[in-house]
Amino acid sequence: MSAPIQKVCLVGANGSLGSVILDALVGAGIFNVSVLMRANSTSEPAHAAAITRIPFNPAFDGPELARLLVGQDAVVAAFPLKDASQHLRLAEAAYKAGVRRYIPADYGSCDARSPQAQHHLQLYRDKAAVQALCEKLAAAAAQDNVPFTWTSIVSGHFFDWGLRNNYLNLDVANRKALVLDAGDTKASASTLPRVAATVVRVLQKQDETKNRFVFVQSFCPTPLEIVAALERATGVHWHTSHVDSNGFLERASKALADGDEHAVHNIVFVLGAVNADWTRNEDFAMDLLGFEDESLDAVVGNIVNEFKAKGLA
Repeated sequence: MSAPIQKVCLVGANGSLGSVILDALVGAGIFNVSVLMRANSTSEPAHAAAITRIPFNPAFDGPELARLLVGQDAVVAAFPLKDASQHLRLAEAAYKAGVRRYIPADYGSCDARSPQAQHHLQLYRDKAAVQALCEKLAAAAAQDNVPFTWTSIVSGHFFDWGLRNNYLNLDVANRKALVLDAGDTKASASTLPRVAATVVRVLQKQDETKNRFVFVQSFCPTPLEIVAALERATGVHWHTSHVDSNGFLERASKALADGDEHAVHNIVFVLGAVNADWTRNEDFAMDLLGFEDESLDAVVGNIVNEFKAKGLA
């Protein structure tokens, strides 16, 4: 059995997901948490008194990163893949620093190994490239006598974040829902706290999660089941529009090619809905990690109440 992971470095602690991961790491009470932050950043991470802040050059210099990460047991990447080279250099640096577990910024929406996902978005080609590097480094670890291992977490859509920000084509304020196809295809989705809790469980169960994917969820509903939950929470009927998923995806891809950056969200929306039932995946890890599904009604109800409190629903 491996020695427990104690020293954890989080990269991207101020982001939508990273801030929740930071909450979970600190809240677990078993980790010595560091946050890697750009030296020119003026942001103050949460839990300032409970963490160590490590400034680094925003250029993501590989040798500097490797030096700064020496002594860390685990590195968690939680910043967007806007520049894949940064993620590649961070993984390389973790390897060279002797980090035992690296968690890449995989997480949301769909399996980046999917040919369909890679065909439609550079994002998933970039995620796949980082994953391939992690696998290459892990394969070389024994020969190089380094302890590097990895775990990729795949969570489906960020449900609470997507619902709050209308990235799931569920308009709480106007009671409108865009439903793909017949609305009867199940898709796994996770709240941000579930993703963050998965990071903690992976680090706690490092032997069981070594060099593998873990697929998790908060629930696995159909679009119509989500609409029904929203109707129960709001107490009113919702207007639903049905669209063909293939046609919608092709139109969004064309819009992206024509320069509409917002089309990325619609592409991700479809990809995370049409082939994302993790309960059928051989790497479905809910039992392994000790998770049970959350209540869809409870999560939806809480978010609707947030809208109501702001006078938006």
